[in-house]
Amino acid sequence: MQKNELKSGVILSYINLGLGTIIPFIYTPIMLRMLGQSEYGLFSLASSAVSYLSLLSFGFGSTIIRYISKYRAEGDKESEEKSFGFFLILYCALAVLVFICGTIIANNIEPIFHRGLSDAELEKMKTLVMIMTFNSALSFPNSVFSSMVTAHEKYIFRKLVDMFSTVMAPLANLIALYLGYASVGMATAATIVQFIMLPLNAIYCTKKLKIKPVIAKLPRPLIKEMLGFSAFSFIGSIVDMLFWSTDKVILGILSGSVAVAIYNVGSTFNNMVMNLSTSISGVLTPRVTGMVIKETPKDELTKLFIRIGRLQFIVIALIVSGFTVFGQAFIRLWAGVGYSGAYWVAILTMFPLCVPLIQNTGLTIVTAQNKHHFRSIVYLIIAIVNVVSTYLVVPYLGIYGAAACSCVAYVAGQGVVMNMYYYKVTGLNIPMFWRNILKMAIIPVGMMVVGLVLNKIYVVDNWLSFLVGVILFVGVYVLLMYRFSLNKYEKELFSVPIKKIFK
Repeated sequence: MQKNELKSGVILSYINLGLGTIIPFIYTPIMLRMLGQSEYGLFSLASSAVSYLSLLSFGFGSTIIRYISKYRAEGDKESEEKSFGFFLILYCALAVLVFICGTIIANNIEPIFHRGLSDAELEKMKTLVMIMTFNSALSFPNSVFSSMVTAHEKYIFRKLVDMFSTVMAPLANLIALYLGYASVGMATAATIVQFIMLPLNAIYCTKKLKIKPVIAKLPRPLIKEMLGFSAFSFIGSIVDMLFWSTDKVILGILSGSVAVAIYNVGSTFNNMVMNLSTSISGVLTPRVTGMVIKETPKDELTKLFIRIGRLQFIVIALIVSGFTVFGQAFIRLWAGVGYSGAYWVAILTMFPLCVPLIQNTGLTIVTAQNKHHFRSIVYLIIAIVNVVSTYLVVPYLGIYGAAACSCVAYVAGQGVVMNMYYYKVTGLNIPMFWRNILKMAIIPVGMMVVGLVLNKIYVVDNWLSFLVGVILFVGVYVLLMYRFSLNKYEKELFSVPIKKIFK
């Protein structure tokens, strides 16, 4: 049953991913044109500012899944329910703290952003921050219930709820835009969707999983252990925030809402690639935790690491090479000429990001082994250097300077340092991993070079030629990868479902 849940979870993840790619493809250009560049930048800036409130979870998100998965593996339901109750009370208290901190941010918008925003923009941003703060507060108790569902490996329900959010959020946003409520309406619509998801997850946990939160005092050593585990996850959350939100906040302070809008469009493509990668590794977290607790040999963990990394590379290499060839034409046709700078923002951050994305199963293994401390510290140092360098460079190079600083930070920390750590400390066979990946990279790199040369000869200036080019590119990629790069397991993984469909 669990095996079917796992397979279904991966399949539903990619269906949701497909929806999450197709829907924005239709929705985003409509939204950009209805909002305007300045208003969209303001909405993105408010979202980035409020995203700092997620740090108030103090890294307990991965702690919930780890300990609930641990107790399930040990068959200790009593400890599971006590931990459930502890985290639920904790997150409700943190939700109150989020609301208080968000209110403080909203009341200090003017002194922070007065250099980059007009008076009207400052007033609207204050409203946006308050609405988004309420949304963020609602997400805290909701995350406890959704983490319980994930820890119980009930991926079908979890992914169906995610699909509901994927479809409803942009739909509600469009309704708000057509009614004339602009960015404030979009923020309100997102909050309504969040409000609906909370009871869905809560009812599923109590009625279907038969797991109820028990309010009881946990042993002090256990709480200390949980705090120690979550502390470095918290540092990891700070790092993610410094990488993904601070660039936009700095641009908002120094350059204004238009620069934020262009940078946000560029980073949108990175989010798509990240979602592609985590769709597989995300459903493996409880399974990997169970393997580590049962002291599975390192050779088996390496095999899992390489197998998942290869699958992630197949998909990510297609997206990244395809975007490199067709990205400029796509942004020009999709978002408009005013967003052409987003291409280079995406390129500068997308390529180095590929390394941690095809290796995020390694992070799952490290976290399950409780060895994620070093990673968190290294990332924090590099993230701080990235923020300082971005602040110094943005006045001279604008969005390109911000993207270049992030690029260097990704290569140094998430590429070089972490690969050494995986090899020396975690015991994963990194040389074998890269031998696999480099052999597979020959085809996408070759296609990318050929595609860029053809771009110099033939300029794609309409949707028909763009779609024909993309279809040809994908078709050639699939055929060449299937013929020359995929192993027997990967070929069966792709061919068996297709054969079943034809039958």
